[in-house]
Amino acid sequence: MMGDELMSIDEILAASEREAALYDWKGTFTDYLEMVIENPSLAKLAHARVRDAILAQGVDTSATGEPIYRLFEDYIFGLEDVLEKVVEHFEAASKGTETRKRILLLLGPPASGKSTIVALIKKALEAYTRTDEGAVYAIADCPMQEEPLHLIPHSMRPALREQFGIEIEGELNPRNRYLLRTKYDGRMGEIPVERVAFSEHEAVGIGYYVATNQDADSGLLVGSIDNDRLEGTRTEVAGKAFRMDGEFNVANRGMIELVEMFKADKHLLTALLGLAQEQVIKMEKFGSIYAEEVIIGHSNEGDFNTFAVDEHSEALKDRIIAIQVPYNLRVNEEMKIYGKVTAWGEETGICIAPLALQVVSTYAVLSRLDPPTRQGMSLLEKMRLFDGRRVGSYTRQDLADMKRQNPGEGMHGISPRYVMNRISAVASIPDIKCVSPLAVINSLWEGMSENISLDESDKATAISLVSNTVNEYNDLAMGEIQRAYNESFDDTAALLLSRYIEDVRMYKTNDPELEEQDMQELERAVDIRERDKRAFRLEIDRLVTIYESRGREFDYTAEPRIKAAIEARLFPTARDLERGLTRPRSSRQRAEWTQRRISIVNRLIEKYGYCAVCAEDLLEYVTELLHNKTMLRTSKNQDVEWQWELFPTQSTLATNSDEG
Repeated sequence: MMGDELMSIDEILAASEREAALYDWKGTFTDYLEMVIENPSLAKLAHARVRDAILAQGVDTSATGEPIYRLFEDYIFGLEDVLEKVVEHFEAASKGTETRKRILLLLGPPASGKSTIVALIKKALEAYTRTDEGAVYAIADCPMQEEPLHLIPHSMRPALREQFGIEIEGELNPRNRYLLRTKYDGRMGEIPVERVAFSEHEAVGIGYYVATNQDADSGLLVGSIDNDRLEGTRTEVAGKAFRMDGEFNVANRGMIELVEMFKADKHLLTALLGLAQEQVIKMEKFGSIYAEEVIIGHSNEGDFNTFAVDEHSEALKDRIIAIQVPYNLRVNEEMKIYGKVTAWGEETGICIAPLALQVVSTYAVLSRLDPPTRQGMSLLEKMRLFDGRRVGSYTRQDLADMKRQNPGEGMHGISPRYVMNRISAVASIPDIKCVSPLAVINSLWEGMSENISLDESDKATAISLVSNTVNEYNDLAMGEIQRAYNESFDDTAALLLSRYIEDVRMYKTNDPELEEQDMQELERAVDIRERDKRAFRLEIDRLVTIYESRGREFDYTAEPRIKAAIEARLFPTARDLERGLTRPRSSRQRAEWTQRRISIVNRLIEKYGYCAVCAEDLLEYVTELLHNKTMLRTSKNQDVEWQWELFPTQSTLATNSDEG
């Protein structure tokens, strides 16, 4: 689609041909040199190209001032600090510092997002080279898409730098040197130049190497030899016989991804050291080839630690900048990872209860957290604080302090992949229509308890995870029923939010009509003190502005403290809820009670994404909670015993009410 109009087949074909023609530019080195003199950024180096590719996707600013890189936004969750460090690496390297001669290593547990980060950068780089700003030109038909400026002899390079600000580094590779000397007899201006678009699939500008074979041929990285063309001098052989088809060659001027890099043979790691440190690909008997590229590796901690203690790896270790990529530690971000599960449920006709994803996210995040370092704080409270929620008198400073005290937090625990497998295990049970929150908690527990490698201590930890997650579910379930209890809740919440946002903007402009008391009443609900109110209000204003600029609705659930404040104002108390949901003794009051419960279920279905099964199950569950029923017991033999049906079916809510 183009705008709101459908394109015809002819229009689609014509547009595709026009796009393909953009990359068909061909000319001579003379033409290219004129272009570079006019626009020196055409000759940018690899790290600057990758940095610009990331930034070209767009950068927003969070309400608290941190950058949000759009490239990663819908794929990487809760790792803003990591992404900022990655971009800072490219920013520093693009300025010509020693950083560009370092290997960027993403270090983290399985399924933490390492390969996804690299995949997104590769995708952005491919897209960027297809834009005017990111256009790349190379000596025609060169397997290394060589920078044509390498044709300029060293004696002339200072003049280009002084007159036009054009920096040239690097050496002409053997193939092109041989071509210049033999076919063109030194007439460099006639050397053909073409535009190239990077493509991993076509092996242009993006290399990829999986280091899982200790006996791998080094030619996979540094290139192979054509044995039929080995006659002549060493220089002639280097120009004719060396194919330059290794992944290092492919990645020239772009980037190479090394998967599980420390599983590579030491010989290959030595070749990697030469590329990183000296920017050359060593060809053994035939000299070396200049190569300028971004090197990104990723590995797990175990392999890295083994490598790090090897006394023979000191040189390479000194060339590595490691960035930890931990698991996400925020429940609200973890839920986004499992959003695809909900879509899968819709396709198969199986309902994933709305709170199911939140409780599995709770379970996963709890497994990754280190014990709180604040006296009196529970693990559940720490999780909520990480999630941006208000937790007693604890502040963001407490959170920052705990992060500083536990720098490796999130490098252990349950992976998102395991969680998704356990959700799928529940959904695949025959005849199941609705995946309930307790069913997925139990599935997570069963998957861990069935692991024969777990000792008693591990099982005790797993049971603690179950218990904490059920406690969180109890609070969440109560909140869902409180929200659905009154028909006008959503409208009233939206009105309160709208008034508060309007007041915030009046506050910014010192409008004399501002009703300060109304703002303070909402802020008191979440303990925003007088000295903190300005920072809080300006943060909310920035967040609303970000939402508006991107065409997204800022509803009352968008910010945890605003959500807590509005719910504190509007939710019925537990006592009122108990009175309203407890079955009355008087038959005269029973019809009203029945209608109230039916209305709550209908609102859960119509407004909040529940099916009839999970809506009725939630209402019955909360009713029992209000009467202090225990839903989970742990036995002495390290097992859990559920006191509630894990797999609810269509309930008899209306039938039971009528019978009463």
